Amino acid sequence: MNVLRAALARRLHHFRLHLSRPDAMLSLSILGVIAGVLAAATIITLRLLVEWGQRQLLPGVPPERYEQLDPLLRLLVPLGGGVLIALLFRLTPSGSHRVGVTHILERLAYHQGRLPWRNALVQFVGGAISMITGHSVGREGPSAHLGAASSNLPAQALALPSNSLRVLAACGAAAGIAASFNTPLAGAAFAMEVLLLEYTVAGFAPVILATVSATTLTRAVFGSALAFEVPPLTLGHLAELPWIFLGGLLAGLVGAGFNALFRAVAREGGRLPEWLRPLLGAALVGLCGLAMPEVLGIGDDTVDRLLHGENLLWTSLLALLGLKILATTGGIGLGLPGGAIGPILFIGATFGALFGVIGTALGFNEAASIGLYAMIGMGAMMACTLQAPMAGLIAILELTGNPSFILPGMLAVVTATITAGHMGRRESLFMGLLRSWGLDYRNDPVSQSLRRVGVASVMDRRVAVLPREATAEAVDRVLADTPQWILIRDAEIPNTLLPAADLARARKEQPDAAGYDLLAIPAERVQGAAIDLGASLLEAQQRLDETGAERLYVVSQTVPGVPRVYGTLSRDDIERAYRL
Repeated sequence: MNVLRAALARRLHHFRLHLSRPDAMLSLSILGVIAGVLAAATIITLRLLVEWGQRQLLPGVPPERYEQLDPLLRLLVPLGGGVLIALLFRLTPSGSHRVGVTHILERLAYHQGRLPWRNALVQFVGGAISMITGHSVGREGPSAHLGAASSNLPAQALALPSNSLRVLAACGAAAGIAASFNTPLAGAAFAMEVLLLEYTVAGFAPVILATVSATTLTRAVFGSALAFEVPPLTLGHLAELPWIFLGGLLAGLVGAGFNALFRAVAREGGRLPEWLRPLLGAALVGLCGLAMPEVLGIGDDTVDRLLHGENLLWTSLLALLGLKILATTGGIGLGLPGGAIGPILFIGATFGALFGVIGTALGFNEAASIGLYAMIGMGAMMACTLQAPMAGLIAILELTGNPSFILPGMLAVVTATITAGHMGRRESLFMGLLRSWGLDYRNDPVSQSLRRVGVASVMDRRVAVLPREATAEAVDRVLADTPQWILIRDAEIPNTLLPAADLARARKEQPDAAGYDLLAIPAERVQGAAIDLGASLLEAQQRLDETGAERLYVVSQTVPGVPRVYGTLSRDDIERAYRL
């Protein structure tokens, strides 16, 4: 048994070293498939729990039909959910309350992609409560967070390198969204455009495989039906394109306003006690639901009616648009643990239908095409709020299965994205929220490249370890392996590196010495600092900046006792790896 355990440990160690390379696409792809399966299992569990809870809350009616609740219950049910979430926040540590896509971005930017299990637990329980009790939240936030955590936590337990943790978090998040919405390609586009903020073959292949495996599993459980069954919709005539261009422009303004209001609520709400924020958010959602019950929940049933050209009184559409924006920004901005993309699609469909109704009244389009305008509004609003045009286009195409959306949708999506970006800092809703917390996401090309490579694939392995007072026999034994550097251990705190050539010269000059003080012999010594074997080159660069060290020595913290030293790394090594 011990022999088998040792063999497995050796194989795992070599696997970690291989994953640290920038070209480990095959290994990452295999892990992507596993990430997709784990994410799908988690999302299936969450979805079954939410559907069961909604059946208990709305017996005899389909899920999401909160319109059938009595007026008083439309206020009390969301408020009750807020009380439960407030209690959850009181019973859990403060640091575990950040959840959703913004939390993933924070962990990718500042914690090398390591997701804590407590936040995932709060997301699962809190997200389920929010969706069951009709809060104006989407399921993509919990799906992305839980999908990322379901693959990331086992990877952390196996001590996989940081560069692979980032990819696995993106794989899990993409798989979570794909499993939740039955949209494999949109999930992949979301992960690349919103989370990783880059398209690379090494990153894209594992993400695609993760979404494929996740969607396959969820379709086996829930079927392959599209989220929205829309009738055949086509553009009336090409003369409508200028009107659609104007619609994209206005959608960009609405999206920019939505992002700004969301950030303002989150910023001001951050001054309140953590347990009070979800109570206030739930009360606001309940009041909006009291005025218009369609505001409650994700609102897929209302979106479906809009896509079919129903509920087209412009005054009701305008009221619904305003109340949904208020309920979403107020609810999620104040801490309700749900996603924003579902409500954003609702807002986009409402805006598009409203714009189509106005166009019909002015003679720019036909009444039969209002469902198409609702679809265009969904894509434009998602694209401009997330600054992710490809994700917006692909999501609507997969959600509706209607290719007639593509031509006018491309015009509206690009126009809305440019307009919203011009009004702000050309950043997604999540990036803006992250910045409102005083955090930033460094995403320049150098950082992107350094994140993809682990120190284990670049380090100089020609290193040996000696105590400060080393015997002649120990020196001879070490020099026989022709190392480049000697790491001096002094009082069990290794922090000085000695060129092996200097030690060899001292040995040659003093051949009869019984031992050597490695801090006293004539030599060039450099200040060292430790870096974990699983770290990325970006972490190594940051470690050099923080410590002022001249060279890093690479250690494995997975070995009990004194960490084993595997190699050394300098700024020149990092720069050479970047140029390659």
